[in-house]
Amino acid sequence: MTLIAVVVAITASAQGRLDLRINEVMVQNDSNYVDQDGHRAAWIEIFNASHSTNAIEKMFITTYKQDFIQNYFKVEEQKSNKKRNQLLNELAEKHGDSIYVIPRGDVDTKVKPRSHVVFFADGKDANGTFHLPFVLEAGKDNYIALYDVNGDLVDEVIVPASLPADNSFARTSEDAIDLHKNSRSFDESEWQVRDGQSEANAITPAKFNARPVNENIQKFKDEDGTGIWLTLMSMGVVFSALLMLYILFKLFGKFFTSKDKKKEDEVVDKAIDNEPTVESQPQGDDEVIAAICMALYQHFNAHDEESGVLTFDRSQQHGAWGSKGNLLRHRPTLQKNH
Repeated sequence: MTLIAVVVAITASAQGRLDLRINEVMVQNDSNYVDQDGHRAAWIEIFNASHSTNAIEKMFITTYKQDFIQNYFKVEEQKSNKKRNQLLNELAEKHGDSIYVIPRGDVDTKVKPRSHVVFFADGKDANGTFHLPFVLEAGKDNYIALYDVNGDLVDEVIVPASLPADNSFARTSEDAIDLHKNSRSFDESEWQVRDGQSEANAITPAKFNARPVNENIQKFKDEDGTGIWLTLMSMGVVFSALLMLYILFKLFGKFFTSKDKKKEDEVVDKAIDNEPTVESQPQGDDEVIAAICMALYQHFNAHDEESGVLTFDRSQQHGAWGSKGNLLRHRPTLQKNH
């Protein structure tokens, strides 16, 4: 059970990292978001789309395209039996200006549920954990990819060269991420240019993308204004869960009851098989049987049966016990001397 729990925990952790997404990118930052030192630089926002905290340490951020990475894996795996994370680490050591390994030890690398973290593409990775060794070039297509610790592609984006200064290239909404969580490849239809001139196009590094209306709530309001279907659905889920629990408990009860009854039947059958039969019992002599019967008779009839009637002696001759005079010493008589 412990082994199963560990495997499930590791799997859940890996699945959580696959829910990380590149959410918003700004290439030419002249007057927008600044780092902790007050410097302006291109930035990349990563969003945790899961409902659990995910650690992004030891993950890889790179500007190498997927084809280059896959071909590198293919060639190197034929030469050695190294795993992909080892190959990515080696690639990061050789080409540290294009691939960044997020270091361990920084508490801010643990991204909270439905939250964001921002990396500055300023080419100054010595300034801290969230500074990348490469820069993004304005007027050119910028490819950015995020890889898991085991070398699997998590997400990728191609920022178009036409992106204006102080504009960001962002996903249309966080709902689009939830609908396409299983998609790892770049889909241009899920992205838009944000100029920050309106709430719908707000530039929001390290914050939620602006959404004037919650689409899910608005959909419920339009299709179920009275809330009847929502109530029926909620109650149906609850009672269905209770019914399933009842059925499971019944099945488990019958299973264990039948199992216990089977064990009892086996014990009884074994006892019957081991019981000696009348034919196998030793036969005694007639004298021995008669002696046993007599001993039992004398044991149960050891005393005479009393009548329970009291009798009284009415004769005049009383014993010492019934006459006080007989209890006294008689006075001696004096004899005359002749």
